Amino acid sequence: MIDERIYGGRSLLVIGAHAFDAEVIAGPLAATAAKRGLDVTFLHLTMGEQGHTSLSPAAYAAQKRDEASRFCAKLGISWRELGYPDAFLPDNDEVALKIADVIRELRPDTIVTHWQGSWHKDHRAAANATKSAVLYAALPTLERAHPAFSPSLLLFGENWEDDEGFAPSELVDVSEGFDAWREAITEYELARGLSSFPYVDYYSALYRMRGCLNGSMYAQAFSTTSHSFNAGGGMFNAKSSTKPRLSGCGCGAHE
Repeated sequence: MIDERIYGGRSLLVIGAHAFDAEVIAGPLAATAAKRGLDVTFLHLTMGEQGHTSLSPAAYAAQKRDEASRFCAKLGISWRELGYPDAFLPDNDEVALKIADVIRELRPDTIVTHWQGSWHKDHRAAANATKSAVLYAALPTLERAHPAFSPSLLLFGENWEDDEGFAPSELVDVSEGFDAWREAITEYELARGLSSFPYVDYYSALYRMRGCLNGSMYAQAFSTTSHSFNAGGGMFNAKSSTKPRLSGCGCGAHE
């Protein structure tokens, strides 16, 4: 089961276009994973600093860094940023290689990012860059600061802005982390009413609805890569008879 593959791993990396994106596409999942002893990191490609109604981008970026730190402290997870400007996240190999460097450094068993079907250009860029980054991170002939690495799972989270063509192919029980997420998310002004969109109401209801369909109290939905990811991902890693593979994983991340 996918729950066992995620929670049975060692680490989780969530990649969001803006600070607050990772928190909703995989926040309860991250909270649950942290409670179960996984190392969890959020990677914000931008801080989302253009979205305030009265603060300057610089001031709002500083505020969101504080909000991200408080949120992650409550869940016992880590975060970092790449520092790209909000609304101008490039969709290119430079971004993909920087993400690949983080993947090689942290060696996450599971990666979560945006679904590509979004009206928001930064979200589309984040999805594209992450997919390319997984390839670059796995290439043994690509010399970087850290050795090559392939994750076991690449998942695409559910976001109200990324709904075009999104298919909830996997439901993951996040009941254990929901309450911690619900408390922590209010560290963000966005969750307290900065936007006209009712983020907390929407996502709380969404996770409950997914839980009803999953047979649990709360669940998060994810779309997955094609079977070819599992079939072909392991081609980049040498096989070893001394280290066991994670059951059900075909990409070689644990070899």
